[in-house]
Amino acid sequence: MRGLAAQPLKLRLKVLLSGTILLEVVVTDRNTATISSVALPIQSCNSGFQERFMAGTPDNDELFTDLTEALAMACSVVCAAVIVKDGKSPDHYIGNPEAAQLLLTLDSVQATLADGIPRTEVPPPDTALAAAAFIAVEPLSLPHQQSLTTVIAFAGEHLTDCERAVALLHSLATEAANELMFLRQTPFLAAAFAEIECGVTIADPSLEDAPLVYANAAFERMTGYSKAELLGRNCRFLQGDLHDQPGLRIIRNALARGTDCTAVVTNFRRNGEPFENRIKLRAIRTNDGTLSHIIGIQLDVTRELLALESLARQKRRYESLIRTQSGYIWLMNAKGELKDVPEKWLELAGLSSLSGLPDLAAIRGALTPEAALAFQDKWSEALRSVTPFEVVYELSGQSSSPRWFLDCVTPVFDDNNHLIEWIAASQEITELKRAEKEVERAAYEDRLTGLLTPEGFAQRLDELLKAMDLHPASPVVVVDIKALREINNTRGYDVGDEVLREAARRLTAEVGHSGLVARTGGDEFTVLTLLEHQRTKRQLQRCMAAVFDVPFEIRGFAFHVEASFGYARIRSSRGDARKLMTDAALAMHRSQHNSPLPWTQYTKALEQKTRETVDLTTKLRHALEADQLELYYQPQVDLATGRIISAEALLRWNHPQAGFIPPGLFIPLAEQSQLIGPLGDWVLRQACRDLKAWRDTGLAVCPVSINVSLIQFQLGSVPDKVRQALTEYNVAPGELTLEITESVFEHHGRDLKKDLEALSAMGVRLSLDDFGTGYSSLAHLNDYFFDEIKIDKSFVSRLDDGAYAQAIVKAIIFIAAAIDADVVAEGIELTKSIATLQHLGCKKGQGFLYSHAVPEASWRQLLIDQKPYS
Repeated sequence: MRGLAAQPLKLRLKVLLSGTILLEVVVTDRNTATISSVALPIQSCNSGFQERFMAGTPDNDELFTDLTEALAMACSVVCAAVIVKDGKSPDHYIGNPEAAQLLLTLDSVQATLADGIPRTEVPPPDTALAAAAFIAVEPLSLPHQQSLTTVIAFAGEHLTDCERAVALLHSLATEAANELMFLRQTPFLAAAFAEIECGVTIADPSLEDAPLVYANAAFERMTGYSKAELLGRNCRFLQGDLHDQPGLRIIRNALARGTDCTAVVTNFRRNGEPFENRIKLRAIRTNDGTLSHIIGIQLDVTRELLALESLARQKRRYESLIRTQSGYIWLMNAKGELKDVPEKWLELAGLSSLSGLPDLAAIRGALTPEAALAFQDKWSEALRSVTPFEVVYELSGQSSSPRWFLDCVTPVFDDNNHLIEWIAASQEITELKRAEKEVERAAYEDRLTGLLTPEGFAQRLDELLKAMDLHPASPVVVVDIKALREINNTRGYDVGDEVLREAARRLTAEVGHSGLVARTGGDEFTVLTLLEHQRTKRQLQRCMAAVFDVPFEIRGFAFHVEASFGYARIRSSRGDARKLMTDAALAMHRSQHNSPLPWTQYTKALEQKTRETVDLTTKLRHALEADQLELYYQPQVDLATGRIISAEALLRWNHPQAGFIPPGLFIPLAEQSQLIGPLGDWVLRQACRDLKAWRDTGLAVCPVSINVSLIQFQLGSVPDKVRQALTEYNVAPGELTLEITESVFEHHGRDLKKDLEALSAMGVRLSLDDFGTGYSSLAHLNDYFFDEIKIDKSFVSRLDDGAYAQAIVKAIIFIAAAIDADVVAEGIELTKSIATLQHLGCKKGQGFLYSHAVPEASWRQLLIDQKPYS
């Protein structure tokens, strides 16, 4: 058949469960697949017609042909006629009445279908054909005169029903044809819609419920629905049950007035996932003002809205950016010559006064030199490779403030894959650029002090190192302000912030304009000083310490602020800025935790020691998880009888490769790394577990002492953890003693007093360890109740030094007796010390003279043997 290779037309009828007849038109192109699909519901056919169609009666084929061919006639036909005669009524003309009237037999119909040549014949009289129908045939032609198909109209006893159906189809099909022509009349528009990232939809308000008649691939990806599932439906089904959204009210009001609008609504993807959809609706009207179509520009703005919720300060900026995403559309021919340029863009670029369209040279002249070069490079490469590209540029036009744009340029091809033109979507991103600069400023400038951030300091230092502008002896110093937390807690964070600002001001004044100062932590500063008078170690210490010699006068308070310092010389870094900063920070932490002096210089040995410390801390954490820890027990004896009366549980670490690691090495690491809390919990539970095991095997259980650190009290919940362990292992409170060093009173407060009172009320014994060596104060013995005081081994070892040393021990024993507390002497190593201690009034002791700390199995044997020490 002539013309079918150009643009085949497929027509299908579907009958829905509701009884509605759905007629679908599919126009395809064999080279580029489907162009469009339009589904038209036929709801006004009378019930008799639908019943006959549904019933499958013999004349269904005739009815189907009527409907199909009538619709074909209505689609893009220049001259065509259908003439129906039934012998009972005048001729019925549908289509173009001026076309030739042709009467054919059924055989002639087949011939006409075969070669597209119309024939006229009169059916023989007295035949079923003469009684049933006359047939009119005419080749249909598209506007460009290509033969498309042949219209055949049957009539018969159901002529009236057919007339109604055909008339309705003619009207619907005309609307469908207009829709197809709307999409075909501008080929570049469909290509642009297919390429751009935002969703594009077209709805037809002339159809019932204004269904979608077009949706691009981006909208399919956005919603998860296929084009077949979207077309023929109103977009409201995407809102699920959310029918009362503010954005929907905006859209309804605009549709009622036939005006444009922009709104944000919550839609649901096919998988049920909600997303925020920004919709810009544009009303398209015919020449006579009739509303023809509604174009929707659809953007998924879910991420943007989430960002706006967390960054309220930037809300207006991002909303402005979203509003500009529709941007400007440029058109260029295949050679890159401008065909259409947005007038608004020309005004911004200062080119609106030109007569005619500017060339690309004029466009480049409106850009900053740097942007013009980037634009030229991108455009030249695109013309050579014929590929899409993006370019960001700054206008140097009329505006006093910079205007930034992002252009997305896409090639458009014809059916034969030949380049037709270029389409550029240009959108202003000025607000985004400003936001980027704000983010960049925040990345390099500390908001509280106005100093550099760590990133900013590293970048500036790196620039100086590369420029070779630094003396090898120039130091990078890390300064840590001590007790800032206490200032925040006692005077408030506002006062603490003032301290930081004043410290920043003083440090900046000290290093001068040639140096660098950054705030690199909550209470930490990093300084690069280039001054000659700060080159030697002593000079540097004197200058930096002078910053904190004068009290900080803030809001009526005078704060004597102390600091720890660590520094590294330029020559130690090999030109690596971040390594310098890390080395100086490493030295500062050494000064802060392990040095009696406030100053520490970075050395290779310090770095190696730090690596070993970090490695040991990691191994300790693993040891806690891998059950490499165990408790050893050292007996406490009655000095008079030598019998065991209690024990102190001591933590030991037996590493699989390194063997036993001294507690004096790993306990301080645990306190610095916050592992002391989990370690203390493990010791508590293991001691209670051992007490239960001894009782279960019939051994006479003696009380056990465990050490509790200040950090454990600071972490909180010590009474709760003790109560839980005692309950879980059925241990009597009096069988557990908690040893507390005097250092806890350096940070004493209501919480500590409350915890100790709770433990005492529980029945747990409290022991004051190392009495007289730490933060001693008799007032604390008045504030807190202790069941036991332990005399530190440093006093016991000097008992033979004379009467003065014995007097100190006697005073401790006297104090303990005054508060009704037991006394335990630690570190007894000499037999003669026993008699002296007994003479002074001490009744209990422990030390190597009696026994070293032993593993649990050996301790169990000691309990079984229970031989007094002599």
